[in-house]
Amino acid sequence: MNILIIKIGALGDVVRTSFIAQALKDKYKDKNPKIFWITNNKAASLFINNPYIYKVIQEKNKKYLIKEKFDLAINLEEDLENAKFVSSLKSKKIMGAFLNINGKIDYTTETKEWFDTSLISKYGKEKADILKKKNTKTHRQIMSEIIGVKDYTKYEPFLRLTADQRKIAKDFIRRYNLSRTDLIVGINTGSGERWPKDLPIEMTVKLIEDIYNKFKAKILLFGGPEETNRNLEIIKLTKAPVISTGCGNDLVEFPALTSICNLFITSDTLGLHVALALKRKTIVLIGPTSNKEIDMYGLGEKIIAKSDCLCCYKNNCKSMKKISLKEIIQKIEKMIKYRIALIITAFKEPNISKAIESAMNQKTKYDYEILISAPDEDTLKIAREYLKKDKRIKIFKDPGKGKMHALNLIIKNIKKEDILILTDGDVYISDNSVEEITNLFLDPEIGCVTGRPTPIENKKTKYGYWANFLFEAANKLRKDGFEKDNFIECSGYLFAFRGDSNIKIPLDTAEDTIIPYYFWEKGYKIGYAENAKVYVKNVNNWKDWIKQKVRTAKAHETLGKYADTKTTPRVKSFKNEALEGIILMITYPNTLKETFWTIELAFARFYMWLKVFYNTRIKKFKKVDNWERIESAR
Repeated sequence: MNILIIKIGALGDVVRTSFIAQALKDKYKDKNPKIFWITNNKAASLFINNPYIYKVIQEKNKKYLIKEKFDLAINLEEDLENAKFVSSLKSKKIMGAFLNINGKIDYTTETKEWFDTSLISKYGKEKADILKKKNTKTHRQIMSEIIGVKDYTKYEPFLRLTADQRKIAKDFIRRYNLSRTDLIVGINTGSGERWPKDLPIEMTVKLIEDIYNKFKAKILLFGGPEETNRNLEIIKLTKAPVISTGCGNDLVEFPALTSICNLFITSDTLGLHVALALKRKTIVLIGPTSNKEIDMYGLGEKIIAKSDCLCCYKNNCKSMKKISLKEIIQKIEKMIKYRIALIITAFKEPNISKAIESAMNQKTKYDYEILISAPDEDTLKIAREYLKKDKRIKIFKDPGKGKMHALNLIIKNIKKEDILILTDGDVYISDNSVEEITNLFLDPEIGCVTGRPTPIENKKTKYGYWANFLFEAANKLRKDGFEKDNFIECSGYLFAFRGDSNIKIPLDTAEDTIIPYYFWEKGYKIGYAENAKVYVKNVNNWKDWIKQKVRTAKAHETLGKYADTKTTPRVKSFKNEALEGIILMITYPNTLKETFWTIELAFARFYMWLKVFYNTRIKKFKKVDNWERIESAR
C-alpha cells in the first residue's frame, strides 16, 4: 500500500503534522504501507531519522511521483499548484485540497473542518476567522479525525536526533561547560512570521533576569535570521549571563541545540513544535493565535495573554504585551520539581520486608513516595506495619486479577507523577537506585530507564552460574544499546518510565516488554542505569527454571499485536539470542566445569524456545495475566 502526504510549510506545521505517518502505519499495518512525504528543501532534514516514512521527496522533485500509484493521497497544502498536482496523480483516494471539475481549489469532506478555517475556506476569510475562534479541538485531534484515527492521544510529533546532531549538542555543551545536572532554559520568544507573536524585548530581558536570579539557570537564547538584531539587543540589555545559540542555525543545528535544554520557553513558532517533538518540557506564550489548537502532549504549559484580543490573527495585535511574567516563573517552579512514585507489586510474598526496607532507605536528594500493591492479606499485613513507620508509604489493594491488571489500575488512579519506578516484592534494590534512575531522566529525551538485575547467587552451582551468565549477557546488550542510542528492552525487576495516564498494558504481554516500545515509538530514548542494581534470587531446579523462562519468553510473543516490531525489531528472540550468545559462550567460562555448564545452558535455552514456539505457534496458547509463584525463586 502506498500513501502520499503533501505537507510543505510552514515548518512548525510540518513538525506537528509528522505524527500522522505513524498513525497511518498503525491503521493500515496489515497492508504494510509505504509512506511518501513531499516537503520543501528546508524541512527535509526533519525527517532524516523518522522510521515511519518510506521516502521524503523535496517539493522540486515531486514530478517524479507522477508514475507512482497511490492508494491514498493526502494534500494538506492550500495552494493551486499542489491541488493541481495531487489531482493529476494515479491515486484511488484523495483527502484534502484538490482541483474540482471547474478547475477551482476544493477540499474533501474529511478535511472540511480544517480547511473551513483556512485561506481557501468556502465561507470567506471573515467567517473562517470566526470558525477558528470557535474551534475547541487541537491540531492533533483534527488531523486524526481526517485520517480516521480514533485513539489519537498515543501519537505525537516525531523528531529523533541523528548521530551528527548529537555530536553538535555535545560539542556545544563542552564548549560552554554545561552539565546535565544544570537547569538549562531555552528562550525563544521572537517571531519571524506575519503575526506579532514575539514577547517584547524589555519583557524578555526581565524574564531572563528573573529566571536567572530565582533558579540560577543556564540560559540559552534562540532565534532565526529575523531575530538577529533583537537578540543582540537582549544580550546588551540583560544583566544576567546569556549564551547565544546564534540566529543562523539550519534545521539540523536548531533541533540539536534545542535538545540541550531541560526547559524551553517559546512563542507559538517553529521552536514550540521542535521542542515538543524532542520531548522537552515547554512553556508556550500565546497571543494572536489559537490556544485551543495547540497540543502540549502532557509536556508543558500554555501562558495565554490576559487580553481581549486573542486568536485575532491580526498583524497589529498587541496581546503579547499582556503576558504575565510572574505566571511563567510559577510554571517553571512547578515543572522542575520531580514527583516520583516507587511501586512494589507482590503476591503472597512473606519476604517482602527486604524489598520495602530497600525502598525506604534510598540515598537520594529526590523526594519520592512508596506504593505497595498486593492482592493477599498476608502480604498487605506486613506492608501495613511499615506504613506506621514511614509516611511516604501507601497501600494499594490489588483485586487479584494479575500483575498487568493491577498496574493498569495503579497507573490510571494514582495522582499524576513525573516518574514511576516499578519493582517486585521478591527482590530488593541497591540504595542508590532512585538517584541513579532519576538522574537519567534529567535528559528529557529519556522515556524509560531500566536498572541492572544482579543475581544473589554465586557461580559455584549450575543454576547460579546460569543466572550470572544470562544477567551478564543482558547487561552487555543494554549497555551497548544505550551507548549507541539504540532501542533496548527493560527488566521487570526494576525499571521506570515517565508518568503517562494514557498507558494501558495489554493483559497478554508483560509491562517491561511493551512500555519501552510505547515510549520509543513516540521518539523517546531508553536509558540504562547500570549502577542501579536490583538483587534477584533465582531458581535452583530444572522444573522451576524452564517454567519461569518459558513464561517470560511467551510474554514477548504477543508483542507484535501492540508494537511495530517491523520498524523496531524485537530484542528478545531466538535469532538474536543465538547471534549474541556465541561470543559470550566463548569468553565467559573460566573453568572446564563452567564450559560444560555453558553448553548445557545453550541446549536448555534451545529447548525453551522450542516450547515457546510449540505453545504459541502450534497450540496457540495465549499468555494469561495472573499471579503465579515460582517457589524456589523466593
